Amino acid sequence: MPVDKLVMKSLTLILMFALTINLIGCGKETEADKIADAQSCLDVATTATVDECLTKIEGLQSEGAYLIRCAAAFIKEGYSSPTKLSTALSNLSSGSGSNSGAATTAVIAALAFTSKSTPTDNATYALDTYNTCVKSNSNGLVLLSGLSVTSTTLWALGLSGSSTPPTAAQLQTLMGTLANNSQAAETVGNAAVSMYESNCASSNSAPGSMCAQFQTAISSAGGSSNPTAVGTQLMTCYSDPNATGCSNF
Repeated sequence: MPVDKLVMKSLTLILMFALTINLIGCGKETEADKIADAQSCLDVATTATVDECLTKIEGLQSEGAYLIRCAAAFIKEGYSSPTKLSTALSNLSSGSGSNSGAATTAVIAALAFTSKSTPTDNATYALDTYNTCVKSNSNGLVLLSGLSVTSTTLWALGLSGSSTPPTAAQLQTLMGTLANNSQAAETVGNAAVSMYESNCASSNSAPGSMCAQFQTAISSAGGSSNPTAVGTQLMTCYSDPNATGCSNF
């Protein structure tokens, strides 16, 4: 999918909330009303007001409620701005050939969460958001949150003393340094498997060469049942595209 279309699709999910589930059928009418109310709130929310929208769905556990929570986190991070999101994804406009791994690394770096006061707090928030987005069952938001948790986790583990997230070059170095770190590998691997299964296994909806890269790492790791091995392989390949088993990087 071209990057501009992915950007519009993602922004539509975040700002317009064209929910793909039948809200009336997912529970009582009052639950549907609460989700619709929260959706309307998010349509005009800012980073400063978005938390007010979440109070409208307290206690709800449906996919629609998790979709609201997931998108709210990205609004809180400033991704309600088309400029911020399109800047992050524009690095994948070519996304193929000898520099495809570098293009992916650049977009991963650009999607780091930064709203909290420390890298560790940002990493915790990014992981919580990722888990929420997975429960929303939204392919586009699983992809965005998976990339965000990858960069933010590596920032916290490798550059915890820095007040700014890693650049693309720094992230590439961190991936090599942390490839065998169990926490980093497990987080990155789980995210990669989820992104692959939601965006690549049945349709190639991820931009650039991402799907091919995820598939290569999963195959080299012996399948998706060992996400830690997948994470190690993926980080190894992003840090050194010429390493063994790193085609498509």
